[in-house]
Amino acid sequence: MPRYVAEVSYEGAYFSGWQLQRGLVTVQGVFEDALTLLNGGEHVSVAGAGRTDAGVHARGQVCTFDLKKDWNPRRLILALNANLPAETNAVRLVKAPCEDFHARFDAISREYIYFIWNASTIYPAIRSKVCWLRANAYDWERARRACLFLEGEHDFGAFCRSGNEPEDSVRTIYRSCLRKKGSLIMLRVTGSGFLTNMMRIIMGSLECVARGKKEPEWIKSLLEKKSKRPDCGRTFPPEGLFLWKINYSPPPWNSH
Repeated sequence: MPRYVAEVSYEGAYFSGWQLQRGLVTVQGVFEDALTLLNGGEHVSVAGAGRTDAGVHARGQVCTFDLKKDWNPRRLILALNANLPAETNAVRLVKAPCEDFHARFDAISREYIYFIWNASTIYPAIRSKVCWLRANAYDWERARRACLFLEGEHDFGAFCRSGNEPEDSVRTIYRSCLRKKGSLIMLRVTGSGFLTNMMRIIMGSLECVARGKKEPEWIKSLLEKKSKRPDCGRTFPPEGLFLWKINYSPPPWNSH
């Protein structure tokens, strides 16, 4: 059976996350429904490169799936998008570079961006795509210095939702960068993998630093000792968080 790779985008507010959940509308679920229809009613399982929480958006989620029919990729992406809800879309689709290519296991890194709007007023058109902080008592330069401590290989167990800690909570962050442009703050983090709520808890902890409640070095201390979830900042809301990009070497798109 031919295998295909698709890069997909979605508005997280309309879904209960990526992963299948009984009785709930999920991104994986609507893709499997659409592809099963195109597969003549024979069920299609879709494997994603990562899981996103309810409300979290994606610019560049990647998934793989097998179909019994050999499709032209352009015809397939048009047929697939015609059967998906308006809140999600496949933005590019190719045949997999090899028959065992896997969206999750072949990924070398994942990149998230958190968009924060820090002002007393907001443009309504961006309201659902940012986390709006109305107070003006933030020093984002302090948070920028703090986020650099995230880089490297660390135990991020304290930055995981309670009850969801994996047996191995060590992850590698290749790059962590916070930028401010006017009222817009962007936290971009690229890593080998992410724990449940990890980006949202990181953002909540950086908020503590930006508000002067903690020193930048506090972030480093959370990674050096056996910290627990309550030691970190709050879990930020999902609005404003995007799964931005999944990286492969070489990218599956290069061969087409």
